[in-house]
Amino acid sequence: MRVGIIFLIHFANILTAFDITEHPNWHLLDHEQCGESVSDRIIGGVSATIGQFPWIARLAYLAHFPLINIPIFKCGGSLINHLYVVTAAHCVANLQEDLVLIRLGELNAKTEVDCENNVCAPPVQDFKPAKIFYHENYGKPKMRHDIALIRLDHPAEIHSYVLPICLPQGPLLQKNYEGTTMEVAGWGVNDVKRGTSSTVLLHVRVPIIKPEMCDKTIGHFARVSEHQFCAGGQIGYDSCGGDSGGPLMKPEALDGPPRYFLIGVVSFGSTNCGSNVPAIYTNVAHYVKWILDNIEP
Repeated sequence: MRVGIIFLIHFANILTAFDITEHPNWHLLDHEQCGESVSDRIIGGVSATIGQFPWIARLAYLAHFPLINIPIFKCGGSLINHLYVVTAAHCVANLQEDLVLIRLGELNAKTEVDCENNVCAPPVQDFKPAKIFYHENYGKPKMRHDIALIRLDHPAEIHSYVLPICLPQGPLLQKNYEGTTMEVAGWGVNDVKRGTSSTVLLHVRVPIIKPEMCDKTIGHFARVSEHQFCAGGQIGYDSCGGDSGGPLMKPEALDGPPRYFLIGVVSFGSTNCGSNVPAIYTNVAHYVKWILDNIEP
């Protein structure tokens, strides 16, 4: 009987891994173009090229009683279709300021148009949040279910430099990534001593490590669950303040050429970014159904 129960559980898990494509909202995602890269808080990162991560969004905020009426970019996100961005719940929940701007298609914050080798990307696209949803169990317990959705006030114009990232499906919903490396990208703090943020999109590779490594270092703040990844721990390479909500991503080949998939969302870590203390990322595979349940045409 015990063997039979184990078999049934295993079989149910296999069905769960593949049945997500039967969700009634699965068709709202772009499965043809998602995750394509036209490329040939980040510590130790290198500059991205135009079109390398065309799904990355920047989130800007305005204080309730601002001294200067200029939005400040403080979080990141990932475009998953022409109307929705996935980010961290802590980037939108219980704030002392308002999310007022979502920007797509930016590489260098100092230039109006990004160009490389005589190739220029179209101008950035700016949006206001039409709706904001964060997970109903966010913070129960502390820092768990740190994921949110933002609906844009109008559809994004999709092209090579603004393109959605793919959501996990099939075997990726249960894949064990421990021991592999993934990429993180953002405009977060890149000089811890000065506390300055990057003006150019940076990206860095981080290893996925055992959850126990996070519990040893930041377990006093929050414990890691199966709904999270523990990653990093390499001196000089890390996500940092301002990268929150941005993507932990990896190219995967599923019945075709490799495409980038949104594997995780930057959640939290040590304030001493780039030290040997790893960081925590929300495991997106556990929330694909929640995402699909909450998006609309």
